[in-house]
Amino acid sequence: MHLAMLSDWETHGGAAVAASRLAEGLCEAGHRVTRIVHFADNQRHAWKSVPMVLPSSVSHRLMRRSLPSPAWELFQRRLVQRMLNERLLALRPDFINIHNLHSADWFPDLFRVCALHAPTVCTLHDMWSFTGRCAYNYECRKFLTGCDATCPTPQEYPARLPQRIAGDWQQRRHLLENEARLWAVAPSQWLAQEARAGLWKNRLLEVIPYGLPLDVYRPVDRVLARQALGIDSTGPVILVVAQNLSERRKGGSFLIEALQKLPIRPLSLLTMGIEPLPVPGEGIQVHSLGYVTHDRMKVLAYSAADLLVHPAPVDNLPNVVLEAIACGTPVVGFPIGGMPDMVRAGETGWLASALSSEALADALAQACGELKSGRDLRDSCRVIAEREYNPALQALRYSNLFGSLPMNPSGG
Repeated sequence: MHLAMLSDWETHGGAAVAASRLAEGLCEAGHRVTRIVHFADNQRHAWKSVPMVLPSSVSHRLMRRSLPSPAWELFQRRLVQRMLNERLLALRPDFINIHNLHSADWFPDLFRVCALHAPTVCTLHDMWSFTGRCAYNYECRKFLTGCDATCPTPQEYPARLPQRIAGDWQQRRHLLENEARLWAVAPSQWLAQEARAGLWKNRLLEVIPYGLPLDVYRPVDRVLARQALGIDSTGPVILVVAQNLSERRKGGSFLIEALQKLPIRPLSLLTMGIEPLPVPGEGIQVHSLGYVTHDRMKVLAYSAADLLVHPAPVDNLPNVVLEAIACGTPVVGFPIGGMPDMVRAGETGWLASALSSEALADALAQACGELKSGRDLRDSCRVIAEREYNPALQALRYSNLFGSLPMNPSGG
């Protein structure tokens, strides 16, 4: 099987990392994978990479300055469509798999271009394909009936002018109602439920969780991991991982308030991310590792921690939670998105009872208390990871899905 995968980033960011792990799994299963990407990393991989970047000639720069914004966007969209069509004509893939597009300012009309060439499966990493613009809806439910200029978060990533949102939602609706060779995969039950309630209704949509390299993400002796990282703590070590905890979607404010309410002292807070978390109170020692890209350093951090706290108020199936579980580290988080798929009482961690700092503090206190009393979830975490997040299993599920799709345009 020759699979073409389309995405904005090649390996940067959670969705791209998940796509890369899938590509590696499919290559290891004997399939040929070609990645069509906007932001290539220029590294050697098991797959072949084909860049797709708009020309930066003087004439294009002058055109961008002279054309009104809507006219330039239309020109840009048609140019990207033509470029993609040319690449797919050259590649002649058996199937196409689409991942995140919005960081490249690409639009869902590329779905139709892909479907003209081969059966196409969209892997949904967030809600963008069935809303007017947003990746996560928070409390807004307008995506069910029609997003419009009253969008409560038009300035949040991926931002969109309010007056363009209604038209974008209608374009998605028309596309998903009429394009025959288009199917979807959701990594979590929650995202599948939201997609089926929205514009993906009446379409084949399977749930296939992410896979991750279990030979890399595996438990390391906790004492050795702490020694390697220079952590000397008499209290629990809590890990938090986020590129930027100041973003609303990452939940840094929930965590700071929860730690202030947590009566356990002393404790150590281990962080991985661009910005260190402000020290939330007395008796809390913060160890900031900065932004970590090396897998082995991440494994040391996961293994050094007694638990991972994931305070995000919205999320799909976060890689960091899967990675922690694979390293034998239980997780505390909110009962949102795909978290209930992964975090299970008595096996892989603890979920807060509600979306609040008080509930998160209570869940952290319960987790620390049970761990102190001798309850160890390291073995059960690893068992779940090996059973459910094996990359070979993920590749097999995708292979079976592709093999079940009709090859002619009349399939639905």
